[in-house]
Amino acid sequence: MTMKPRHLLTGGALACACATVLFFQQRHDRDELLRRASMAEPLATERQGPASAPEPTPPARLREARVEVPVPSPVAPEPVASTPELAGATPKDGGTPAPSSASTEQVRQRLEAYFGDEPFDTAWARSAERQAKDGVRAALPDPSQLRSIECRASLCRIETEHGDNEQSFNFVRTAFMAPERQVWNAAFVTVRGVDSTDNKVVTITYLAREGVELPMERLLSPGGDDAQALQ
Repeated sequence: MTMKPRHLLTGGALACACATVLFFQQRHDRDELLRRASMAEPLATERQGPASAPEPTPPARLREARVEVPVPSPVAPEPVASTPELAGATPKDGGTPAPSSASTEQVRQRLEAYFGDEPFDTAWARSAERQAKDGVRAALPDPSQLRSIECRASLCRIETEHGDNEQSFNFVRTAFMAPERQVWNAAFVTVRGVDSTDNKVVTITYLAREGVELPMERLLSPGGDDAQALQ
């Protein structure tokens, strides 16, 4: 009978001890959780840091817009009348002023007559024709063509055909004026052929022998008889 109360007291004491241990354990766990929470909150705040200010948006670049505006071509000024000193004063008697030079047709005819009166130098003429033929063909632009070459004693007559004036001018500059391409270094004169049309330009070039001067003053002298002009 006396053993039961003792067992009960012992069991009660053990229960109280277990409850106390459990209480302290729970309190310890709660304190540990609170401590960890208190440490975690500043750490999270420190990691998060202050919110960085948004980067300024760069201003939008304006693309350059170019508009082509047609510019009207300049208007040529009105022609100005030449002064008497430049144009040649009109004679007081009302007559027609004398021309300052021969016409193109006169020069053409005088050149033909001058070439026709040339004597023959067979040896030089053959050599000159070969050299002139090679040089002219090398200088001719496409589709220009060589019509004929004839040489006498001191003069060669070269006839060529071109598609337009520009081709004709380019040929004359290359064949007779360019130092690296000219047929040979000598005096020459070029006139437009009478059979030139809108679709073709015929040029006749008279090329002198080296060291021979063409009588240009007489060829270009105004008026008078052509035969007398070449004497």
